[in-house]
Amino acid sequence: HVSGRLKVAPEHTCDNVLRLMRKPPFRQFHEFKRIFDKINSREGLKQQIIPYFISSHPGSTLDNMAELAAETKQLNAHLEQRQASTPTPMTMATEMYYTGINPETGEEIYVARSMRDKESQRRFFFWYKPEERKRLSQTLRKIGRLDLIKKLEL
Repeated sequence: HVSGRLKVAPEHTCDNVLRLMRKPPFRQFHEFKRIFDKINSREGLKQQIIPYFISSHPGSTLDNMAELAAETKQLNAHLEQRQASTPTPMTMATEMYYTGINPETGEEIYVARSMRDKESQRRFFFWYKPEERKRLSQTLRKIGRLDLIKKLEL
């Protein structure tokens, strides 16, 4: 039963970050949404999927968040459910946060630790807000993702 709004937690759109989260590839969300939309259409329903995303998870870079923004824009998803990753005791994410290492592979991973870096990632959730456009455009230029400036219409 869906009461009209189904909340789901893909948590990210980039497969490399999803692997670190121990989540399936984002293509599974696309497939789920396709089936959900098909059933809604067939049954004459107007139910919504409300996706939940996380920024600043260990391994997530500005580039990954820029890709998330482009992907959610393509889905026309104005994100209501989102949060910054917070270290939680006894989790792999916390181990990665404090060590900067993927414990499964021993490889170093990027970790956004400063408030400035976390805010830069969080800002990509709000690609649709006029007050964020200038900063997002500047960030995309800084990281060399001019292709996403057009996709996000910044």
